[in-house]
Amino acid sequence: MEAIECTHCRVLMTGWSAPGSTVRYWQCPFCGHTHSSLYREVFRSGAGARVVAARPAPPVGAPRSLPAPAPAADPADLRWALLKARANRWFARLAAEERLAAPRPPARVEYRRPVAAVHRRGI
Repeated sequence: MEAIECTHCRVLMTGWSAPGSTVRYWQCPFCGHTHSSLYREVFRSGAGARVVAARPAPPVGAPRSLPAPAPAADPADLRWALLKARANRWFARLAAEERLAAPRPPARVEYRRPVAAVHRRGI
């Protein structure tokens, strides 16, 4: 089985496919980039994801090594994610308020000619 690595985060991507479909999808668990098997040129050029050789299973009875620690998030990325989450909550609140507000009928305005204009024309 082939493993797909995110070239941004350098971690293995999780993969899935829809039942009965030949298309396979991979998504990075950290940055969220998603790639499809329909676009193999992405994997060949290494733009965003690349195919890496799957690690062979360790022999039975061999001591297991600890997995490599997950990459730490950059503080700027954390601040950006918090800002996006706050903006999403704000937009959701605006959309909810807009749905709750009853539509108002258009204002009815009556037009009357000024009195001075009526006297000048002699009407």
